[in-house]
Amino acid sequence: MKKLLLISVIASLFTACKKETIIRNIFNTTPFVIETPYGFPEIILETDNPLTKEGVFLGKILYSDNILSTNGNSCSTCHLQEYAYSVPGNGPTGNNVMPHFNLAWKKNYGWTGAEQILENVDLGDLEDGNPFLNNNGVLGQNDSILARFKRHPQYRDLFQKAFDVNIIKVTENVRKQYISYALSQFMRTLITANSKIDKYLRGELQLTPSELNGYAIFNSEKGDCFHCHGTAMYTDHYFHNNGINAMHLGINKGRYLVTNDVDDMGKFYSPSLRNIELTAPYMHDGRFATLEEVVDHYNSGGIYSSTIDPLMKKVGVGLQLTNQEEKDLVAFLKTLTDNEFIGNIY
Repeated sequence: MKKLLLISVIASLFTACKKETIIRNIFNTTPFVIETPYGFPEIILETDNPLTKEGVFLGKILYSDNILSTNGNSCSTCHLQEYAYSVPGNGPTGNNVMPHFNLAWKKNYGWTGAEQILENVDLGDLEDGNPFLNNNGVLGQNDSILARFKRHPQYRDLFQKAFDVNIIKVTENVRKQYISYALSQFMRTLITANSKIDKYLRGELQLTPSELNGYAIFNSEKGDCFHCHGTAMYTDHYFHNNGINAMHLGINKGRYLVTNDVDDMGKFYSPSLRNIELTAPYMHDGRFATLEEVVDHYNSGGIYSSTIDPLMKKVGVGLQLTNQEEKDLVAFLKTLTDNEFIGNIY
């Protein structure tokens, strides 16, 4: 009897220890839930990189830390919050760099849509030869990300909590992949949807007569803006030839550089007009410095080419807006500025 009791006790202890070990090894994260703004479509996120509070927190730190580059710059050094996370002026490749907001709803990145996965975009920023990384375009020649993480042990704990991975012991490629996961999670939480026009549509305030007239022009055939920049996203997420070039050479070939389809010659991604007041210069090559210049371009009707978008219906004729109507349209575009998003809460 005593022997059976002893065996029972030992079995119970073994089971208890086994259960304790399993509990101790469980990896838990906290889901990060994005509330869909009024008028926005539902988000469909990448299933292999779900949003978690731990991942978003890590990504936010990495976004603002220069630990990933050898030139002393971080993501936030160039993508300035006060400019809606855009980069004032053109980037090092001559292209106008797109801002970081409402990326959770995007499926094509860059002016030509060369990439469809945000994680791959961020991963590309960590590759050798990226002009953002340092002056000679070589990442880690004198100082690797691994060496920098070793000097900052807090990152080991942050990656462990976010992804259950020892960021020091994994290979370089895996390390970069998890960095891209964290950055992408944070960047998907940069959501702007509380501008003056949003508050007007929710009945919280009134627009000025000039803004209202601009709103009417924007959403009518008179302005022809809503076709490409309609809905609460202020973009249709498609590619258009908007009549800025008669010939298409080099980067001006646009979407054609990705698809090799001649019908895509001169087509570029239709960017969101949210915070457009803050994200100058405009167009893929930054040719227009002001909103007034942009409105002048469309008011002129644009330049004809064989692939010009059918929505550019006023080529050779122009919109024929008066000077006051052009001013009203610009006034409306400025109602798309989200002051809370850029840190000006008042």
